[in-house]
Amino acid sequence: MAVKLFLIRHGESDGNVQRKFSGFKDVDLTEKGIWQANRLARRLEGVQVDAVYCSDLKRARHTAEIIFGDRGKDIVASPNLREINFGIWEGMTFEEIKLREGAKFTSWMKNPDEKTIIPQGESLAILNERVMNEVNRILQEHKNEEKDKTIAIICHGGAIRIILCNALNLELKNLWFIKQNSTALNIIEYYDHKGVISLLNDTSHLEDWWERGLKINPEKKKDE
Repeated sequence: MAVKLFLIRHGESDGNVQRKFSGFKDVDLTEKGIWQANRLARRLEGVQVDAVYCSDLKRARHTAEIIFGDRGKDIVASPNLREINFGIWEGMTFEEIKLREGAKFTSWMKNPDEKTIIPQGESLAILNERVMNEVNRILQEHKNEEKDKTIAIICHGGAIRIILCNALNLELKNLWFIKQNSTALNIIEYYDHKGVISLLNDTSHLEDWWERGLKINPEKKKDE
């Protein structure tokens, strides 16, 4: 049977606003991030979701609770769905890391080597193994049930990019070419663990026209 995956990035966090690397660092959602999560919750009202998983970091858990917490379903948190561990870069701004690491950091951002380990942190290869082992376990858990299932995973930009790279059969070094905004909704449909992406980085629930209820063909509605 098919498994439809709603892959959701957490709402805006304090680390996002401060432009700090917050991989394993446990930071809160901002007021705007809470608003974003509430908007996505409204968007998904009435949409059947059979199981919910999230990273155990509080920015992801809080987002998951806002969106799915009133559905009477367990929200299963896992450290395997965390963001990449930025090691000694944790809590530092982009500018601070550039001053400390210089060309090494710029090179890693522009062309990340899958095997290069951030000191005291992780490489993309380690992140890929950690995240995809968990995703494949979740898919395996649901794929043999009697009917198609829809599951949700709420996690982080880096982890989501890893999942998308695997679905698209892209080399991990290309992950920064995939944009992921706060509370972005991605949809992947899995058939025998082969993913078909039907929605990517969608944040239409944050747009003004969506708030006014113009959910279908908004430009046409405006002209009428």
